[in-house]
Amino acid sequence: MARIRKEEALRWLSERISGLNEGECLDFLCKKRNRLVRIIKNKKGFLVEERGFFKENFEVNEKELLKLVERLFAREFPRSFMLWAHKRKA
Repeated sequence: MARIRKEEALRWLSERISGLNEGECLDFLCKKRNRLVRIIKNKKGFLVEERGFFKENFEVNEKELLKLVERLFAREFPRSFMLWAHKRKA
């Protein structure tokens, strides 16, 4: 589990997204770990889960992923400066 600045989270995601195998995911959590944005690699593209203020799921391709995640980070982590990020099996 890595602790990264919120400004660097999109760059961190874009560097690791190509190395994801099907069934693996990247989790981003706030400091208190009560809000989560999870990106899961599947056959069609990516499943993005939002658990926190809102509870929604999104099916996107790689082209739409970064734009969606940027919007979710702003919505779920409005006052956070640091995020917990880690890669694991879904």
